[in-house]
Amino acid sequence: MTAPGPSTAPTDRWQPFPLLGEFRDAGVLEASDVHLATTSARLAGETDPKVVLAVALAARAPRHGHVGVDLAGVRAQAAAEPSDLPHATHIALDRLPWPDPDAWLDAVRASPLVAPTDGTTAPIVVHAGLVYLERYRTYEQVVARHLLRRAAVAPPDPFAVDVADGERSSVVEQLLAGPGSDRQRAAVRAASGSGLTVLIGGPGTGKTTTVAAMVAALIEGAPAERRSTALRIALAAPTGKAAARLGEAFREAAERLPPDLAAALSSTETSTIHRLLRPVPGSRTRFRHHAGDPLPHDVVIVDESSMISLPLMARLLDAVRPDARVVVVGDPGQLASVETGSVLGDIAGPLADVDGPAGVPDGAGPLAGCITVLEHSRRFPPHSPLAELAGAIRRGDVDRAVGVLADPSSATADQGALEWLSVPADDAAAIDHVRELILAPLLEVVEHAVAGRARPALDALGRIRVLCAHRHGGFGVERWNEHIEGWLAAEGVDTTGWYPGRPVLVTANDHRNRLYNGDLGVVVIDDHRPTVAFEHGDANADHRLIGPSRLDAVETTHSMTIHKSQGSEFDHVVVLLPPDDSRLASRELLYTAITRARRLVTVVGDRDALAAAISQRTLRASRLRADLWADLRPTRSSE
Repeated sequence: MTAPGPSTAPTDRWQPFPLLGEFRDAGVLEASDVHLATTSARLAGETDPKVVLAVALAARAPRHGHVGVDLAGVRAQAAAEPSDLPHATHIALDRLPWPDPDAWLDAVRASPLVAPTDGTTAPIVVHAGLVYLERYRTYEQVVARHLLRRAAVAPPDPFAVDVADGERSSVVEQLLAGPGSDRQRAAVRAASGSGLTVLIGGPGTGKTTTVAAMVAALIEGAPAERRSTALRIALAAPTGKAAARLGEAFREAAERLPPDLAAALSSTETSTIHRLLRPVPGSRTRFRHHAGDPLPHDVVIVDESSMISLPLMARLLDAVRPDARVVVVGDPGQLASVETGSVLGDIAGPLADVDGPAGVPDGAGPLAGCITVLEHSRRFPPHSPLAELAGAIRRGDVDRAVGVLADPSSATADQGALEWLSVPADDAAAIDHVRELILAPLLEVVEHAVAGRARPALDALGRIRVLCAHRHGGFGVERWNEHIEGWLAAEGVDTTGWYPGRPVLVTANDHRNRLYNGDLGVVVIDDHRPTVAFEHGDANADHRLIGPSRLDAVETTHSMTIHKSQGSEFDHVVVLLPPDDSRLASRELLYTAITRARRLVTVVGDRDALAAAISQRTLRASRLRADLWADLRPTRSSE
């Protein structure tokens, strides 16, 4: 038998481009990135390893939320991005042979892989310093083209509505009143006469109520005998949970309107964007509605737009009729899409930059006149501790955030209150304190669940929630679920199987049961058997009961990640800060976490952890903001 030869170095697998192997072995690239880059290079005859590395990094970029790759900043970016790689591996990133950025970009520009300026297509596009896979630059261009065209040209408006402040007969007067309503009315006016309306604001600022007023005003403008058929309106959101909440808000608004308008408003259907566009079976990216077969609707309203990825927004706008209105709604301070881009932040542009220059720059273009910013919160008083903390986080003001949290009076406010336990979230004192906070509410959930009281069990479930940045480790969801189930077991609760009081989180869309990724339910006893109660019933009930055997993608969720909490609200939120070296912590993550609360937030974590989260922004390489705002400043946009 022949003796085995010497071991082969890992980089040999990636010949003839061993440079790619070094970056793959360091965890920067994945096999799919290397495969795309080497295949493209072979077809185009490209032999420069620097260029092929740039192509692999461009393929990697969308997986980390970036539209393209900034070669000058990718080294620092890779070290800062959230990853499961060990810390030592990230230290090794500095030892990789990163090419000189200027020479690197020049080599890419000269490559046969790059599309020339004559309109000919090629796999790679270089634009304003970013290197893209061609389709992602196309997505940016599609979104910018549609939005700017709709902003500049008003659609045909057969249902013109006068929504002046003094018109007390208008439905707007019935739905929009009190502090801040002037901004809401301005948004309704914009929607009535514009092809594009963008409505942005923080939690509780009345965004959904304003959208309901827009729809009611447009319906009111139609002849009475045609109100049920004259205007076709689509209400959509990126997730089923967000779509369901939008539908609930519309039904609540309808209760305040005359019967004919109430019927038209409450019958307006809501759906996910994917369902609205009708996916082609077997495909995640192709839809039946597109530019060649557009949606039939006169108005398309999209809520929770911060969660929409760039490719999905491009496909949605492509599918809207040229003469239809588009209304984009959301909070640009929240987390961006888990996929590619930071679309709402780019659309809002300087109006979302709370820590930047006030106002809109000269020559900003038509988009500026289409955006309304709602600032008055109805959820908690403007100067409540929670409102002050949210503002400080968005501005990146660490000292102000610490000052608000350290003020003992902030824990005594009636609404929008704060509590700060300044110890690491895995400290024994933190674990004991969280136990004191949540054990009684959880035992109340169990009590209702055992008695078969589904509605009270769901209500109790929404009173408090533990939120984590991480999924794994001492600061993560898995460990805290173990803690909490251990506390329940110590109180005599059997925490095995489908036990009464077990909170469950839906982790994938389930169209058969009308459940969606992020929906929350609780196990209750019904007819002596465990079943799961979920919100969003039909016209005759405010919840639904579904047998465990019909549920596939669910998990126990005494605690949940902040990403999964987006779109939900709880009376009391306990935010467990990760340590200060966490790459997951960011300003947007913390802002999203604390704004899930209706009344009280408990922050657990020391000052260093708090400062690190507030100081770290989520930066995504993109040119969409510059395309929309005629702004050729830095290529990185934040959301």
